Amino acid sequence: MGLGPRPLARTVDVTVASVARMYDYLLRGKDSYPADRAACQALVEVMPNAVALVEAQKVFSLGAVDRLSSHHAVRQFLDFGCGLPAWVNTHQVARSSRVVYIDKDPMVVAHGRALLDEGGRTEVVQGDLLEGEDLLGRPQVAELIDLEQPVAVLMTSLLHCIGDDEQPAAALRSLLGRLANGSFLVLSQWVSEDPGLRDRVGRVMRRSTAGAWGQVRRRAEVDAFFGGLALEEPGLGDVSAWARAERGTAPAGGVVEYGGVGRIQR
Repeated sequence: MGLGPRPLARTVDVTVASVARMYDYLLRGKDSYPADRAACQALVEVMPNAVALVEAQKVFSLGAVDRLSSHHAVRQFLDFGCGLPAWVNTHQVARSSRVVYIDKDPMVVAHGRALLDEGGRTEVVQGDLLEGEDLLGRPQVAELIDLEQPVAVLMTSLLHCIGDDEQPAAALRSLLGRLANGSFLVLSQWVSEDPGLRDRVGRVMRRSTAGAWGQVRRRAEVDAFFGGLALEEPGLGDVSAWARAERGTAPAGGVVEYGGVGRIQR
């Protein structure tokens, strides 16, 4: 039985690393603290390509947004685990679209509301995937997102922050079940086929974030998140390769950012 959504934090504790601030630091941002930087250093010791993975995730996410808005005329985006505002954000790529940014980190929400106001086209909501379809009923979401029309759900570098004991697959199915035919899922997370490496990365992240972490998964486990969806070319793989329109595969050794884009076709 799942544990249900974790309580959402209302205050910011800068003495404990947060995944959002770690990503900001790895992307050369300015919104990190000593605990976040120390956590990144510890992560790089066990996963030397950490910076490359974070950069690949960002390029993949923005590239997918561009493709979906330009080639599939998607005009609504739910950006889960959006993180701190970066040099380019979803609404700046999909300029004629409505975007709801969702993150459980109160610092992300505060910064987002200060920096991402686009005259009624964007909203920043404190929330969690584990709320499932309940999140879609919130007024801030319902005012911008029409569930009768296609929606693109972005979940890049999110699910490795959620362990299987919290049943993210069930929450994802519940969410996707509410969306219109022709909606899309953009999903990626850290993957390794090396169980020892998965454990080492997990130990570092759990220790650094006081347990606010999930797990590095195997490729097959991420494939299962796309069950029932029609995959966009080039399919599932290393997203740095996806961005070049080439099929990528997770190597037996190191960690890769693995995922793709799936379409709801009923």
